[in-house]
Amino acid sequence: MIIRQATRKLRGWNFPFRKSKSRLFQVLRCFLLFLLIDGIINGYRFRNYYYRLALIPDWPADSLDLRDYIWPMDDTDIIIPRGFCEEKTFLLIVIESSVNNFLRRQDIRETWGNTSSFNYPVFNKLHEHLRGSYYPPLKSRIQHYAEFLTGEDDVLRASVRVVFITGRSKDVQYSRPLQMEADRHNDIIQEGFIDSYNNLTLKSVMALKHLNNMCSKTTAYVFKADDDTFVNVPNVVHILLGGTVPVYKVSKKNPIGHQSRLTATSGLMVGRKRDGEKPIKDMNTKFYMPAYIFPNTTFPECLSGGGYLMSMDVVQRLYVAAIRTKIVHMEDVYVTGLCAQRARVIPAHNSLFRIFPSRNLCTYKDTITLQLPQGVSMHMVWDFVLNFRIKCPLNLKQIYKFEDYE
Repeated sequence: MIIRQATRKLRGWNFPFRKSKSRLFQVLRCFLLFLLIDGIINGYRFRNYYYRLALIPDWPADSLDLRDYIWPMDDTDIIIPRGFCEEKTFLLIVIESSVNNFLRRQDIRETWGNTSSFNYPVFNKLHEHLRGSYYPPLKSRIQHYAEFLTGEDDVLRASVRVVFITGRSKDVQYSRPLQMEADRHNDIIQEGFIDSYNNLTLKSVMALKHLNNMCSKTTAYVFKADDDTFVNVPNVVHILLGGTVPVYKVSKKNPIGHQSRLTATSGLMVGRKRDGEKPIKDMNTKFYMPAYIFPNTTFPECLSGGGYLMSMDVVQRLYVAAIRTKIVHMEDVYVTGLCAQRARVIPAHNSLFRIFPSRNLCTYKDTITLQLPQGVSMHMVWDFVLNFRIKCPLNLKQIYKFEDYE
């Protein structure tokens, strides 16, 4: 009886730790709940990361047929240059540009895109102090492409044209300025798709469509470039005519080394080769590749999209292949990788196509493509390249940096 009474009293007591014990359990319960929710979220993220399950904007899983966007039998352009591809063109340079990138397009027009001044005669002015360290053009190729060339020897000129291709902006304020730009310069192709990074594939295939339909009988070679890339046009023409660019000096006895010369007139697709790369799993980058678009674990060999060179027959073959190939939003993987595989075109590597910026100004004289370092203008590079008093050495021990040239 006494024990029962004592027990009842004990049950009714408010022990000093009783309340704190309840709070501790509440904190632990909340903490465990947080861990559970965090585990579910992170598990979902990890699952998406590992299996590349997250979708990307603009491309739902049921909308990957290119024929829903590229209509082979219809003219869908909003703007097209007057007389486009009516004249013989040895090298047609197609630059992919965003609608609102007027300043970049203007910089190109005023620098390396001015093909009347930056044409083949500039090659000898760039490299005449290095004669003997590179091969001259092949006479057989000069004869083969005689209809695209004018002049002789050091004043030999090639017919080169630059055009820009864009989509349209969601903001209608850019429509009128682009039309005025096109009327003035006659070098704009515009299509109706929304201009975005994820739509670069549409932009590239639209370019292939126009080239295939309008330029196949008048154009020999096509160079695809981005509007943030410097293209050394005289070096490109020299390569296409069978010459080589002085880059590496092997020895005094054999200064030319084992440089290969271009002899083929068809089946050419050359640039900076990328091989064995894997899809990016990080959903926070623009390079993310979901599995529903590209399920394989390794990309096919392809060329960097900053700049690559094609013979016209390859342009036609790639376009035909693209119509039957499911869309991949990364245009270099799609056009020069998947479509090239279907068309049985083998991408060729050339070290003159560079993708990383260089702070050595001489690099812009002895390459074909190169991006600009951040904060460096196209005009600064242009002024240096055309300064023929500066003789860049072959071994590049003497370096001309942007900081020294300013």
